[in-house]
Amino acid sequence: MGLLQPYAGHCAGHGENALNHFFQHHCGMIESKDAFGRPFLTPLFRILRSQGGDMTQTLLAFDVYGTLINPNAMADILRPTIGEQAESVAAQWRASQLQLSFRRGLMGRYVEFSVCTRDALDVAIAAQGVEVASSTRDDWMKAYSSLPAFEEVDGALASLVAAGYRCVAFSNGTEKAMQEVLENAGIFRHFEAMVSVDDIKRFKPDPVVYHHLIRRMEVEHGNTWLVSSNNWDIQGARHVGLKAAWIHRDPTALIEDPSLAPNIEVNRLDELADRMASAR
Repeated sequence: MGLLQPYAGHCAGHGENALNHFFQHHCGMIESKDAFGRPFLTPLFRILRSQGGDMTQTLLAFDVYGTLINPNAMADILRPTIGEQAESVAAQWRASQLQLSFRRGLMGRYVEFSVCTRDALDVAIAAQGVEVASSTRDDWMKAYSSLPAFEEVDGALASLVAAGYRCVAFSNGTEKAMQEVLENAGIFRHFEAMVSVDDIKRFKPDPVVYHHLIRRMEVEHGNTWLVSSNNWDIQGARHVGLKAAWIHRDPTALIEDPSLAPNIEVNRLDELADRMASAR
């Protein structure tokens, strides 16, 4: 067990799941520095697990925006400024954000996802014909990193970690952006790692992104699940042989290619633990 041995007595008779729970809730955080000397906080359980973890454990890779974090809540932030047009602008913003990332990915013109997000905001404002000051747009961009998690997410993640699943965040956003939004939403503590497309300068659903996840986490395809609310993300993962759990939050969304259907489909994240148990 290596570094885990001194802590085993706290969880004797309860197995590794109890040990993981102990680390997360009692061992706190460690300050580290990245390659540029910038400080960041890492949950101690990640460090200990990396030196004694089970690489055969099932890995759950969670998409962030739309799956864990609710982008529709942006309408509430826009409403004081643009009133009844808030919902349409927020919806256009999200749709344009994805479209811009897809197009730039296909053209090989990678930029950070935050650039796609800002450009998409400008597109949405122009398309909906509203007047918004540049300073207000800046405020809205800052608010994007403080969007809330869906109501069931915190408890669902805690249940999955307690059940022994390795959980990582896996996003088109940068690692810094992921950490910020997950910390602000109060769910960062559940994740062993942040896996970002920024490492390879490509966007999901490019197949190379999912292969990057496998390499980065040193796991097998058969032990790796993508958990996402995005139908295109699900199909991208299935295309390269990963398993996939679709959190079907949008009832109008479809899986266009039946050969790339998810292994599991649920409406909320808290329904996933029971379904995962039966799929093992």
